[in-house]
This record gives sequence, structure tokens and C-alpha cells, in this order.
Amino acid sequence: MTPEFIGVHGPKANPRLAERQGSVTFARRGRGAVEAAIRDHFAKGGPLAAAVRGSAGLGWMVLAQLCFAVMNVSTRLGAAHLPWPEIAAARFLIGALVAIGLGIVRGSSLRPTDRTGARWRSGYGTIAAIGSFFALGSSRIGVADAATLTATAPIFVALLSGPLLGEPVGPRLWVALVLTFAGIVALLQPAFAMAWPVVLVATLGALSYAMAMIWLRRIGPGESHEAVVLHFSLTGLVTMLLLSLPAWRWPDGHGMLYLLGAGLGGGGAQLAMTRAYALQRAAPVTALASLGIVFTYLLALPLFPEHPTGWQVAGSLLVILATAEISFRHDRHPARAARPGV
Repeated sequence: MTPEFIGVHGPKANPRLAERQGSVTFARRGRGAVEAAIRDHFAKGGPLAAAVRGSAGLGWMVLAQLCFAVMNVSTRLGAAHLPWPEIAAARFLIGALVAIGLGIVRGSSLRPTDRTGARWRSGYGTIAAIGSFFALGSSRIGVADAATLTATAPIFVALLSGPLLGEPVGPRLWVALVLTFAGIVALLQPAFAMAWPVVLVATLGALSYAMAMIWLRRIGPGESHEAVVLHFSLTGLVTMLLLSLPAWRWPDGHGMLYLLGAGLGGGGAQLAMTRAYALQRAAPVTALASLGIVFTYLLALPLFPEHPTGWQVAGSLLVILATAEISFRHDRHPARAARPGV
């Protein structure tokens, strides 16, 4: 029998409750549709997806420059306890481990196919590392000044891309080159007689880095990035170990910390910069490379007695301006951009 027949009435329909339940159901369906639309948008690579990936790429580059600043400061601190080639060897050792790990995870080949190109790239890259770590380990110039000199490499890449790669070199490049050398001269102002040998070695190192990037372009995008980095890291590791043998010192507790700082900073920067170039166009990413100078200044101020003079700050700003100009000049030719190499 029905409830109504025996005098018991069932629950009466509540129109407000039904309306509320309908609204919740509609909201859930609407939210699901929005989530599905967002997933579909990102899968198809829409403008929002591109913007998010681009922002993430810039964030990775900022992290890379912070890691480079840690490497720079750790190298200067460690140079008081250990020879600079020994510190550079630690950086290359961790760089090799990072390349091997990435190759295993991604299933990439760790053996370069263009062995001649890889040798030239690794040779020039190792010479560049010698110039960079020599300057970072020298007390004749400030650590941030050494980082600034290293940051001149993109200008030399643009300058050499004309005669060696057949790329057009416009008048704006020459303006950037003048700004760069004006910045170098400004950095030399406080102590020219004592600092110029270190500045010369560091500038030649930046020029060698530019040659390494030229060879990286010649190798082409078909080569495994992990194979190129591993070849470079092993070449640099062997070279730095040989250079450190005459003055080898076993690190104490503090020295080990500085070795780890330089190695993890360089390895972390290598990983973060690779990710940055994978997510964002080369021009804005390269322009952020100058943040390494700023971060190095900020980390060095509380740790070292020397403080930047007005000339040094002006020189760093000129180099930053020249690097940004070169970066966005090459953005007009995206097909010619090089893959990053650390």
C-alpha cells in the first residue's frame, strides 16, 4: 500500500532545495567544461599556453642566473683555500653528472655524431672556462667585475656570426660593441695597472666562448644536447685536473663547501638554462643573462670587503645594455639562434 492510503505522507518536494541542487549540478558541469577547455587549449598550444610557457621559461632563466651567481661567489671564496682549476674541475664534474642523468632520463644519445665539431666546441669552451675561472679566482678585480667580463660573450657571438656564419651585421651591432668596450674600460678605471692582465684573460675567455657558440651552431640542432654538454664537461674536467696538479690541495671542510657551491651552482644553472631555452624564445631569455651580474653584485656585497665604485657600476650597466641590444637584434632572425651551451 502507498503511504497516502494508510495516512502517512511522504516528504514533500522542496522547490528551493531542488533549485539549489540544480545549480550545484550546473556549476559542476560548467567547471568541468572549463577545465576541459583549458586542457584542450594547452594541448593545442593556444596563446594562453604560449604565454604560460614563456613566463615559465623566463623564470627558469632567472633561476639559472642566480645559480651562476652562487657559482661565481663560491669560486671567489674557494680561491682563498684551493687553486682555481680545482674549483673549475668540480664544476665540470657535476656538469658531466647532470648531462649523464638527463641523457638517461630522456633516452638521448651521449655520444656526439659530429666528433670534429664537438672537439672544436669543447676546446673553445674549455679555454673560455679557463679565462672565466681565472678571473673569478683572482683578487685583482672584483668578483662582479669578472662576471661582467664573462657576460660580454653574446656581443662577440654577434660580431663573429658575420664572417664565420654569413649572418648580416648591421650598424646597431657596432653600437653595442662600442658600449661593451666602453664598459670594459670603465671597469678598469679603479686599478688599471694591476687589473688589466686579468681583464685581458677574461675578455679572451669571452671571445673563446663566442667561438664555442659558433661551433655549436655549425653542429646543428640534430646533435643531442646531452652529448655536446657531456663531451664539453669531460674535456674541461680533464684539462682542469691537469692544470691543478702542480698546486693540488686536498680540500678541508670549508673548501669542500665551496667546491659543492661552485659545482652545484654551475650544474643547476646548466639545467635551468636548458629548460629556459626550451620554453621561451632565445631573445628575451638571453637578455635576462645580464641578471647574473646583478645577482653576483648582491651576493658579493655582504661577503667581500670591496664595494663597487661608480665607474664599475657604469661599466656593468653598459655591458648589460649592449647584451640586451644584441639579444633583441637576433630575435628578428629566430632561425639563426643558437642552442644554449654551458
